[in-house]
Amino acid sequence: MCCTKEGLKLEETEEEKAKMEEVKSQYEGLCRLMKDILGDKVEKVLVSDRVVDSPCVLVTGEYGWSANMERIMKAQALRDSSMSGYMAGHYKYCPSSRIHHIRTTLTRIFRSYCL
Repeated sequence: MCCTKEGLKLEETEEEKAKMEEVKSQYEGLCRLMKDILGDKVEKVLVSDRVVDSPCVLVTGEYGWSANMERIMKAQALRDSSMSGYMAGHYKYCPSSRIHHIRTTLTRIFRSYCL
């Protein structure tokens, strides 16, 4: 399992799962706003517990190329443009940290202006 792809599951207790569902519902509005701002650059924005030190990361879909593979394929001298066009169409996901201070500040600003 590649940690840069969607679908990475970490072991959780029932209590942690319940807390995560509560956190997801708290950040639902901010995730929607971030998705609207990012538009077609990402397929979805979601809250994740796998990100701690960064406010958010980009991950590829479960069956798309990893970021490293995209870099390698773009660097190929005799690459087939149809193949890169096909794989470039796979969207990225943006899981964001629920505890990072930037995320907390954005949530506070969002709630004061949008709610």
